[in-house]
Amino acid sequence: MPEDDERELEAALARAGITPPPGRMRGLLAAYRDLRPMLPLLRGPRDAAAEPAGIYSFDNITRDRGA
Repeated sequence: MPEDDERELEAALARAGITPPPGRMRGLLAAYRDLRPMLPLLRGPRDAAAEPAGIYSFDNITRDRGA
């Protein structure tokens, strides 16, 4: 229901204390409708392997490169 989407977005913006600039609500609503189906992916359980910080080697980041 398009009206429900708009009410949900307005409520979420109000909870976050966000007041969109004039003329931006249509774009925000379109983005909200596109991103909402992805929420289950964001809120799903994750293990340590899914943490991006685990993909870097501290030695590679701190190695002196002859500078």
